[in-house]
Amino acid sequence: MWQWEERVRAQCYPASRGILLQAAGGALILAGMLLILLCVPARAWVTFVGAALILLGLLLIRK
Repeated sequence: MWQWEERVRAQCYPASRGILLQAAGGALILAGMLLILLCVPARAWVTFVGAALILLGLLLIRK
């Protein structure tokens, strides 16, 4: 019989570079989310919700 050896590889992330960079990144993410929420018409959001419901229904049917 063949024996397969699987190795687990851990990825290390660099330490945080500072509270100011984290705050700036969070502010940019928040600004981007607000722009998307305010600029996308309601029809598009209804379409996204409909697509999400269809995908959820398909997932439920598959199980």
